[in-house]
Amino acid sequence: MRHRLVAGIAPDTWTPRRVWITAFLAFFALAAAWALASPLTSVPDEPWHMVKAAATVRGQLHGTPITVITHNGRVTNEVPMTGYRLPTAYSFLTNLHECYFNSPYVTAACSRHLGSLPGTALAGTTAGSNNPLYYLAVGWPSLLSPGPLGMYGMRLVSAALSSAMLASAVVTAFGWSRRRRYPMAAVLAAATPMVLFLNGSVNPNSLEATSALLLWAAVLSLLTDPRPELVPRLLTRAGLATIALVSVRQLGPAWALVIIVCAALAGHSGALRSVLRRPAVWLWTAVVGVVGLGSIAWTAKFNVLGTGTAATHPELTFPVAAEHTFGLSVDYMRQMVGFFGWLDVRAPYNLAELWFIPVLALIAGAVAAGRLREIAALAVLAGSVVFIPVLAQGRQAASLGYIWQGRYLLAVAVGLPLLAATILAKREPRRERLRGAVARLPLAVTASTLVLGFLMFYMTLRRYAVGTYGPLLSLHPTWNPPGTIAGVVLLYLAGAGLAALVVLKSWAPYPAEASEGSGGDFPAPDRTVVTVPAPAAVNGTGNGPNGANGANGKQHSANGSGTAIAPGPSSAEDRGPAVTSAS
Repeated sequence: MRHRLVAGIAPDTWTPRRVWITAFLAFFALAAAWALASPLTSVPDEPWHMVKAAATVRGQLHGTPITVITHNGRVTNEVPMTGYRLPTAYSFLTNLHECYFNSPYVTAACSRHLGSLPGTALAGTTAGSNNPLYYLAVGWPSLLSPGPLGMYGMRLVSAALSSAMLASAVVTAFGWSRRRRYPMAAVLAAATPMVLFLNGSVNPNSLEATSALLLWAAVLSLLTDPRPELVPRLLTRAGLATIALVSVRQLGPAWALVIIVCAALAGHSGALRSVLRRPAVWLWTAVVGVVGLGSIAWTAKFNVLGTGTAATHPELTFPVAAEHTFGLSVDYMRQMVGFFGWLDVRAPYNLAELWFIPVLALIAGAVAAGRLREIAALAVLAGSVVFIPVLAQGRQAASLGYIWQGRYLLAVAVGLPLLAATILAKREPRRERLRGAVARLPLAVTASTLVLGFLMFYMTLRRYAVGTYGPLLSLHPTWNPPGTIAGVVLLYLAGAGLAALVVLKSWAPYPAEASEGSGGDFPAPDRTVVTVPAPAAVNGTGNGPNGANGANGKQHSANGSGTAIAPGPSSAEDRGPAVTSAS
């Protein structure tokens, strides 16, 4: 029994299908733990997305204009919304979290217990004009139960969709022809606690971030590590990810363009032209174009972005708003990692800032190893993370005010660790003393992200159960998540363990076909082949003029076979495609 268990988890026994299933279970467990640990509507904009989803699956695409009263501490606001007639429980969602919002000593136990309330009522949402595709996909559990059970069901469906995207990104990294442990660890770094937190909620921002992460992985693989036998699958993944990205949120088409441009900058010379020669690319382009144009038309028709509206804040001119936004750049980056709740639950002990250390280490290693073109791609992407909010909010602040949040740019920012890992998967640092440190990065990134992720998860759960400053361990919390605190924590740890196992298997030896080069129309990855003349007799015999060094040109390696092996790292994975026939 023990031998079977060891064989089952041994890295070299894992197929891509097993990798995908294990990665899906890992990310789904992590997202489901967040879904249970976060009280209903404690996620930004979730009450309005829940209302929109429940209305959409009931065929209510156009609602009634209503005004809903909201409270932010002592401030009362009258917010214009779109109203839909839904089960009564949905009419309480907007105000459900207000009793503990921005009150670190107040637990989630103060919120109203919804239960199964009879009848229907008008429920308001600010997402009434959003594209309905995401809501059609996640809203159906609300038809099975009109109360909290259906709401948690919608969270889990959304978690499953996002987990499928992340699992596909992992299996894409698993298909790298060499040093795949770098991109696999980078997927964990890109799936920040904020991404997992959003995955456990009803919010299209979750599918936007995870579909973008898959698009990054697929396009980078196509343009920097193109293995012909995997190209059809990579095109399918890239196509599905792009369809999801351009349809779930208004800026999806812009994010897809940024991803493709940065990946093309970092790709092999001529790789993009080789990809574009494939008919399947144009078929996917047509499908994505139809979906993208439909999304853009929907956005324009309903003015979802709020462009052209009256200037309610005329004092916020472009220079003023741009300067203000640029000054908040570091805060926006922190929000991409560890600002939970409605930005009122912040990871303590600088845990969010610590998350940047492994990411910056990956980027530094890529800069040390990369060529000028690859470093330029990293610089363009890093500049986009800083300056896109400056341009976007600077342009819209006069009509909408200061509304930008870090999570809005997750689709672009998740590419930074992936792009850095792609460079490291192709090359080693030029300085010998850096190579050992860079070789240890995947393990360090994996361990640090999993540990920091758990700490941020547990501290957030503690805030809702006993308050921000309550005991770290409490046998009698005032609020309990579904499944109890212990059950939710064990679920998270199970997901983290599976995620670690998936990355562990990236040290597996490559199958023989993975070492045969890229072939086809694609430029081969950088590799060095060195012919090593064999001694006269090692495990064999010297053959004189017509033998090992004779006129027939045959060469023998140290073990007597006709194979020349390039010197380099000793691990089978790092050698990867540097093994080729010399005969």
